Amino acid sequence: MGKRTRLVCTAITSVFLLWAGYTASAGELKHDPHAEKQLEIIRKNLSGLTEMKFKDAKKYYEDALKDLNALIDKYAKTEEALQARFYLGAVYHEMRNFKDAIPCFDAVLKQGAIDQNFKARTLYFKAKALIAQGDITAAKETITELRQIEPRAADSFGHEMSGMVRIGMDAPLFNVMDFQGTPVDLSKYKGNITILNFWATWADTCLQEFPKFKKMYSKFKNKGVQFIGISLDDDIEDLRGFAKQETLEWPQIFDGKRWKGMIPSLYNIQMIPMIVVLDRENKVRYIGSEIDNVSQIVTTLLSESKELPLFR
Repeated sequence: MGKRTRLVCTAITSVFLLWAGYTASAGELKHDPHAEKQLEIIRKNLSGLTEMKFKDAKKYYEDALKDLNALIDKYAKTEEALQARFYLGAVYHEMRNFKDAIPCFDAVLKQGAIDQNFKARTLYFKAKALIAQGDITAAKETITELRQIEPRAADSFGHEMSGMVRIGMDAPLFNVMDFQGTPVDLSKYKGNITILNFWATWADTCLQEFPKFKKMYSKFKNKGVQFIGISLDDDIEDLRGFAKQETLEWPQIFDGKRWKGMIPSLYNIQMIPMIVVLDRENKVRYIGSEIDNVSQIVTTLLSESKELPLFR
């Protein structure tokens, strides 16, 4: 199997499968055997975490971030520090913290004289992170650069880019049961403004934003706005406990498949919290995580028509 084929095969798998067998080969960087040993220990500690539930693996990811940052500080201007920077981005990527992952990948790419295979892998995961953030323009630029090195790896983004949910398109429809067994048919909410909230109890950022989201629900719930939660929890008992504690009044959909669940896949959700706002025609009008922005767009949509909603 040639070098090009190996890259294409590994590029479409988990990021952790890429963590062995390459060198930075940066012209002005030196090699440090002590740093290399520390890096190998970190790699081994991380190698099995993707098989764990996120809430169980979270502490290990956080420990890895600390260890990688310590290595980068101690062995600055070494090949191992540059590799550690890539792994730092990879850990953030696996934690779905794309905002912090992208600068790590950029730091590697700015080094310049690095091995082309290493560069291609870095570009690949930078593009993945940009797509997850919804920055399609920057993702396309990154994929264009990747295509100059590994065309087939770049081509693997074709389906992913074509499946992106975008502002103005018809929302993908679904008809499922919520976690209490109540039918939730998106098509029947046409005539209302609909807010889809992708979240999970294991995500600290979701819990931090929840009070603001609940306040927004109280503001709009009687004004023709339908709220639907899509939980990416691993365990339904986590969702049930939280729903009871917070007295959640809007439907919560759960299938226990996290990112691979039907609805997250339909909407190409790769980070949470993520909110999608649909207008009365079930067209996508907002994709993002800023609740203040959601409130503003919903207020605008409510003012566009005085027709009575189908559901209250």
